[in-house]
Amino acid sequence: MKYTNSKRKILICRMMVATLLISFVSVGVAQEDTGTVTGRVVDLDGKPVAELPIFIAPLDDDGDGNMSPVFLPNEHAQLRRARTDREGQFSITGVPSGPVYIGALPYDIDTRLPKDFENIVDEFTSKDWTELTQNDIDAFVSSNFGMDPEDFEPDVEILSLRIRGITLYPRYDYDEIAFGLKPGALIKNVEVTVQPRMRIRGRILFKDGTPLVNTRIGLYTRSRNVDNAGSSSGGGDVWVDADGYFTRYIDEKNDAAFYTFSFEYQNLSVEADPIRLDPGDRSDGLTLTFDSEPIPPKRPTQKTETDEPELSPPTPELPSIPASSYDVWVVNPENGHAYKRVHCETRDDAVAQAIEEKAHLVVINNEKEQAWLEAVFGHKFYWIGLKRVPATGALSKRTKEWWQWDNDDPITYANWVTNDFFAESLDASERDYVVMTLPDGKWYAVSPESVIWRMTKMAILEKDGLVSTIGK
Repeated sequence: MKYTNSKRKILICRMMVATLLISFVSVGVAQEDTGTVTGRVVDLDGKPVAELPIFIAPLDDDGDGNMSPVFLPNEHAQLRRARTDREGQFSITGVPSGPVYIGALPYDIDTRLPKDFENIVDEFTSKDWTELTQNDIDAFVSSNFGMDPEDFEPDVEILSLRIRGITLYPRYDYDEIAFGLKPGALIKNVEVTVQPRMRIRGRILFKDGTPLVNTRIGLYTRSRNVDNAGSSSGGGDVWVDADGYFTRYIDEKNDAAFYTFSFEYQNLSVEADPIRLDPGDRSDGLTLTFDSEPIPPKRPTQKTETDEPELSPPTPELPSIPASSYDVWVVNPENGHAYKRVHCETRDDAVAQAIEEKAHLVVINNEKEQAWLEAVFGHKFYWIGLKRVPATGALSKRTKEWWQWDNDDPITYANWVTNDFFAESLDASERDYVVMTLPDGKWYAVSPESVIWRMTKMAILEKDGLVSTIGK
């Protein structure tokens, strides 16, 4: 995702407060609660991809039931990393249980991160966050260790993940491929398929041939389809490395287009001639020259109490998006089914969302599935797909009603809490639907008069069809 300077500062400032206490330090997870994932990375022809840094990271719960990937560079410590060998093999240990996703990093990520990266982070986050001044935040945001989220963009795109015989694909609206791990899980022989990303790579020089190095410069991009059927524009920053080279990745396009790149540095500007890129192209020969003698990068300066206060940019109004839009389908490697947590006003609302997703409320068939759901989605009040229905046929001679899963699966497992656990003075025979509750994920039957009924605003959906259709 590309950001303008003002949007980047707003985004980082917002994330600062939300992640200050947890983002920069490794979470102290007991070894027995973490898992290991091993496998290999290959290209579209099945050939191994060597020396590629890949990672597995948690999909964080923001406290309101929404899941989101880690925010880089600030949450770099949450990544569990490995680098593929000559055969494309990798082994990632210390993977936390719960919902996770897999991703790639730039080949030169280790040279990009400052040597004292973790120490700087630890020093900053050791401060009492309630006493941080605006000067502290401004200094952190302006330098940000010289890093930016776009500096973590990988040179490859992950196309698919094959895990225990099931092939998973990125969701249509995100890049992550999500799956879930139980505590202590060991998943072997994972296969990650990647392809090179579209890009433009070039070099920035001054008129005497000296390269501009180790700094960030402004980049403005204009594109026009070759058939003039469409055009777009955008801006942001790009990092120029120690040899004066920059790389700008382009989201995969289906049509050939002409791209025009303009660069700004301090008071200088330069524009390249239009470059045609077809889908999948990579252009590495661009050279641009500023009409100026070499100008060293500006160093960020600390404000003093006598400095005039700087007005912060206005905070834009964010669009109202249903919370469920942020949640993801998470695959259980044990059974190949995919699960998704959604927000809902009522159980009927949850059922309607399930139908729209071509899914159903979760059906829990055994203790292993129950344990996996708890590990991935935690202990909250969730609607599940169990309901009371009138008995028919021979069964009606023994009872008037019985429990049934929404998808008609037979009941092979139960995890009930006692009827009086929540001290509700309600007749148990009048409770027609079931909620997975806080105490160890146990099930509790509820009726519209139940307090638990009114408290339950989330549900877990399940898909047991083809995993490749998820998110499409």
